[in-house]
Amino acid sequence: MRILFLFLDGVGLGENDPTQNPFAVANLPTLTGFTDGHSWLRGLSRIEGKQSVFIPTDACLGIEGKPQSATGQATILTGINVPEMIGRHYGPRPNRSIAEIIERDNVLSRLKAHGIDIAFANAFPETFFESIRRGKRLLSANQLALHTADVIFPGTEALQQRKAFSVDFTGRGWKARFGTNSTPVMTPFEAGQHLAQLAGEHDFTFFDHWLTDYIGHRGTLQEAVDLLETIDGVMAGILDVWDISEGLVILTSDHGNIEETGQRGHTYNPVPTLIVGKSWATIAEGLTDLTGFAEGILRALVTGDA
Repeated sequence: MRILFLFLDGVGLGENDPTQNPFAVANLPTLTGFTDGHSWLRGLSRIEGKQSVFIPTDACLGIEGKPQSATGQATILTGINVPEMIGRHYGPRPNRSIAEIIERDNVLSRLKAHGIDIAFANAFPETFFESIRRGKRLLSANQLALHTADVIFPGTEALQQRKAFSVDFTGRGWKARFGTNSTPVMTPFEAGQHLAQLAGEHDFTFFDHWLTDYIGHRGTLQEAVDLLETIDGVMAGILDVWDISEGLVILTSDHGNIEETGQRGHTYNPVPTLIVGKSWATIAEGLTDLTGFAEGILRALVTGDA
């Protein structure tokens, strides 16, 4: 059993409002193919198929206030209701209380302890590593969990070899920012194919996509539409290569945001969870909020219940 975990920061299920919700207007044939052609909007119910399940997932976790990245990501990767434990939603980066929870126990460390091979599929430029070394940058909750589990953070060389990917999947953003001719540039479909091939070489592969949250805070509706259509193309490429009989693709988020472009803040909306693969029920059992992922992943990869 293999798992490819696609984390999309700041994606919720919002109103059917074409003036601010990109899900109401974007052309997303791959994603909506898992929801009987229905757009990913608020009110969409759990939809089960033979090879997939779509689950509207609670990110509020019974705590007042808008969900935030640090507590949401920490909850996903520990299985603990972190906002409840610290008394509030918090983010974007973990404070000391959240960091201690992640460092004490998270699903990635557990997987590593059982000999599970984990890959981080994001590439990082040298400036990222330098800022970490100088103490000028804090790791996100996702990054801290990966670091705690001693997972390698790929750099430029891995990107050039298609062993890791820029946050926009295609490499266009990396090439534009860093101006290197050696950066591979792909279509979304090609990027998805290569990501699936990479994930096929590991037991658990994690991709951390934060552009959805960035566009939700600062972007336009058209930028949000374009980004969602890119993600749809990536998913199409992944599924072109992925063996659904041997592995699972999990897509989820930590809180809503991009579904209300122009609001510049997070939302109370449920987040979409999509699990693709014949053994989807192993992860989906009891999954209604962000606390449900960690134990499901352990069931699939450690206890052999897939």
